[in-house]
Amino acid sequence: MTYKELQKYALTSLASCGSDCPENEVRELFRHFFSADRFFMAENGDKAVSDKDEKAFISSLEKRESGCPLQYVIGHWSFMDAELEVGEGVLIPRDDTEVCVRECMSMVKTEAPLIADLCSGSGAIAIALAKVYHNARIIAVELSEKAFYYLERNIRSNNMQGIVEPVRGDISSIFNEYQDGYFDVIISNPPYIRTSELSGLQREVHFEPQMALDGGKDGLDFYRIISENWLPKLKKGGIISLEIGEGQGEAVKAMLGENGARNVRIVHDIGGLERTVTATI
Repeated sequence: MTYKELQKYALTSLASCGSDCPENEVRELFRHFFSADRFFMAENGDKAVSDKDEKAFISSLEKRESGCPLQYVIGHWSFMDAELEVGEGVLIPRDDTEVCVRECMSMVKTEAPLIADLCSGSGAIAIALAKVYHNARIIAVELSEKAFYYLERNIRSNNMQGIVEPVRGDISSIFNEYQDGYFDVIISNPPYIRTSELSGLQREVHFEPQMALDGGKDGLDFYRIISENWLPKLKKGGIISLEIGEGQGEAVKAMLGENGARNVRIVHDIGGLERTVTATI
């Protein structure tokens, strides 16, 4: 099979299994397997794919056809300026989270902030911030053993060992290890999907860890934990930035306000959806 034939086969296969963007997915697969740039097909399209490469490519394609997320299939994904390893057991970084990070950065006033990234997962947020604040100290808290594996690997692969400290723990209790007024910034993309809505998520999302998605009966369990137990850990003038789900803005805003936050704002993404709540102390 030539590269052109393999490309056509992949496009047909992904389109038939319901991929929203088969062209983009095939492009990512070719980049991963063959280091293909935009000139690759013009230069190599009529050349034969080796049996070994063809077998490996089709095996991964079949995995994707089964519903496995593309990011898990290729084993990595980018978020802002960071390249991150991902796989079974860790939430896939999404562009939506960039709103939360950029809002946080717009509020930070010091070059060396002390930051808590709660429910850190792959470390996407912590590493993105570390690439901007080279003198920061970032505590990345994650409970899941599988996710923590990727968190540690991504810190090392992005050379952030001196800035990002991975901490294995449950945010509902580990806050006791930090004194009040300790952090300059708290940031989090916590689980926020209602338990009853999990079964209706896209097929691909069911491959991701439920504990990174399930926000409890009303989707707000983790915002209660953060508002009640982590807000006191912020210094006077400290910043908090939380990613939220659609329709959760007013509830999260109220929780933060009830626990002493000021200047609470709901931030919408480019599509007009509620995406982040920010505040100061």
